[in-house]
Amino acid sequence: MAVEHGETIVAGSVNDGGFTITGALALLRRHTRLATVVFAAVLASATTFAISLPDMYRSTATVLVEHPGTAEGVGKSLIAVELETRLQMISQEVLSQTRLMALMDRFDLYPELRMLGEDAGAVERLRRDIQVKLTRAEGGRRPVAFSIVFRWRHPETVARVANALASFYVEENAKILERQASSARLPRLTQELAQMQEVYTSQYPDVVRLKAEIAALKRLPRASLGEEFRVLDPAIPPRSPVAPERVRFILLGIGLGLGAAAAALVLAGKFDGSFRTLEEHRTGRLDRPPLWLTAAPIALGLVLVVFASYHLARGNDQLAFLLSLSAP
Repeated sequence: MAVEHGETIVAGSVNDGGFTITGALALLRRHTRLATVVFAAVLASATTFAISLPDMYRSTATVLVEHPGTAEGVGKSLIAVELETRLQMISQEVLSQTRLMALMDRFDLYPELRMLGEDAGAVERLRRDIQVKLTRAEGGRRPVAFSIVFRWRHPETVARVANALASFYVEENAKILERQASSARLPRLTQELAQMQEVYTSQYPDVVRLKAEIAALKRLPRASLGEEFRVLDPAIPPRSPVAPERVRFILLGIGLGLGAAAAALVLAGKFDGSFRTLEEHRTGRLDRPPLWLTAAPIALGLVLVVFASYHLARGNDQLAFLLSLSAP
């Protein structure tokens, strides 16, 4: 109940009897500007944020694992374990700081971080943006291929980096097989050659044969010593970005804006301590300041919100993927 006092009347609470549509509409009429400003601020922030996030692309290179033999049973399991161990060793070499720094120099990756002297941070970002996924034989443990995925801002660059990484894996695997071949066969053949040269001349057929085998082993050492890697499908520039999902984020902003506006109305109703004259109470009108007095701070607030959202989202690769459910 309201109590008259002179020409003023104290406005009651929003609705002492609980929520009603009539009360909600009355509250909305009294605080239309507040609800509009809150909704516009949230939606402007979400829209600016979504538009300012960089387009992120992803490209994949597939490397085939060529097995030299057809080992079965325990032998096949041991080969699979040895191959995975070798892949881990190669990954440590390929993803080392020295190799990644060279990769960033070659393709001009993460220039903003490097201009700020954050080389270590750029290396960690590059490691996170590289993914290596094994493909195993159906019903077996042995890997038959693996894919190298790279994600970044430019479609041409992601394909070139993925292909460069695939080449690194092929080259490092060849080096490991070469070292294995040298350690397994060269010492034995060299020892045999030395023993035969003590007895026979350099023109002796077995001496000639051993020299030829050693020379051939040095030139082509990995014939049957382990799995060779071969690029099966090189990476190609993607046609469309995988992140961010801007439409979904703007729809989320609309929902958040409506929720924030409703919350603002509820709070305004609970803390509404305004006094209205009897005429205002009868007509439902309130004396409000001129529109220009409220438009200026509202416009300034919106500009600040948009400015902050733009700078937070601009160039933020990690947020672009974090806010996209379908991106890895």
